[in-house]
Amino acid sequence: DSGQKLDYDGYKLNDLITSRWGVPLDVDFQLMNESIYCTVLPVRGYGGNILQSRHETELSYLMHLQGIVEVLHKYDQLDDFVEFVETTKKIPKRGTDSVPYRLNLSKEEIDKIVS
Repeated sequence: DSGQKLDYDGYKLNDLITSRWGVPLDVDFQLMNESIYCTVLPVRGYGGNILQSRHETELSYLMHLQGIVEVLHKYDQLDDFVEFVETTKKIPKRGTDSVPYRLNLSKEEIDKIVS
């Protein structure tokens, strides 16, 4: 139930991504073919120049991850996304591959999110 207390946060998501792929990678939602994906992108979450990251500071990146966690939690997708990241064999590669996870949402939920 998404009404329960959230004990997962942006710090934990950062730790998971960093332990899985060795660097703090960016994560974002993407709409593709009328489905919403929570995608691990093959770019650093923060630091470096703007071509390497859209977040200037670690704090900005962690706040963004917190928002990702809260949306996943709200739609009861957080546990499944975490398990996907822990078990996927896909590797984000710059310029070629991201690691998309398709959220299991109803058409009404998708419409609400994208509107």
